[in-house]
Amino acid sequence: MLSPQVLSKGDQYTVLRPDRLTTTEGRQITHIPLAAVQEVRADGDTAVEIVLTDGVTRRLPGGNAYAASAFLTALTAALPEQRDPAGSALVTTEETGPVIKVWQVWVGALTLLAAFGGYVWWTGSAHGPGMGFAAFFAAPGVLLGGLACAGVYDSVRTRVTLRRRGITVAAARHHYPNGKRASYYKYTDTSGNEHTTGYGSGRSTQEIHIVYDPETPSTSVAVEPLYSTVVKHVFYVSVSLAVLALGLWGVLAPYL
Repeated sequence: MLSPQVLSKGDQYTVLRPDRLTTTEGRQITHIPLAAVQEVRADGDTAVEIVLTDGVTRRLPGGNAYAASAFLTALTAALPEQRDPAGSALVTTEETGPVIKVWQVWVGALTLLAAFGGYVWWTGSAHGPGMGFAAFFAAPGVLLGGLACAGVYDSVRTRVTLRRRGITVAAARHHYPNGKRASYYKYTDTSGNEHTTGYGSGRSTQEIHIVYDPETPSTSVAVEPLYSTVVKHVFYVSVSLAVLALGLWGVLAPYL
C-alpha cells in the first residue's frame, strides 16, 4: 500500500486520502470529496489547481516541481468515474485548537538562546570568566539532567503500570516488500489494531515477547529479566542525577 501523497508549502499542506483531499492551513481544515473534483491541472511548476464540478477552482501550493507533478499524477489517477455536480457544496471546513506556527517556534528558540547568552555574559562579568565558563556548560547540564530524570521516571512508571495490567504477546519482526529486514517488530492488540515497537531492534530473532497496556495499546516494553530492568534503571538514574547535580552546582556556584 502506497503512502498518501502530501503537497505542502509553509504552514499549508494537502493530503490525498482514498476518498477526499484534506487541506490544513493554520487552525482551518478543509475536506474536499474526490467526487466533487471535475478536473486537476498544473498551476505553474510548483502548484496544482483543482476545478470542482460546479466550476469553483482551488489552488494547492507545493514546495517544488517534483512534488507537484507527483501529486498531480496521483490525484488524477484517484478521481472516481462518478462525479457529484454539487461541487463546492460538498466541501466542509472545521476549526481545530491553537496551532503553533513555525515562526513562533523560531522566535521562542531564539529568545531562549538570547536569554542563555545574556545569563552567561552576566555571570562572567559579575563573577569572573571562570564562573562564566562554568555557567556556559552548567545551564545545558541542568536541562539535560532534568529531561533525563523525567525520562527515567516515565519509564519506571510505565513498567509499574504494565506489571499491574499488561498483556503479553509475541511481536514478529517486520520485513519490507523487498524482503529486507526492518529494525522493529509488529504486534496486534485484542481489538485487531497493529502497532510497532523498537524494543529488541538489535536482536537477530524473528520474534520477541512484549507487554502492552490494554488501555493504551501503543505503549509497550520488551519482556526481560527483572534484574536486567533494575540494573539498567539504576544506571540511568545515577547518570541522570549526576548530570543534574553537576549542572545545578555550576549554576548555583557563583551565588554560594
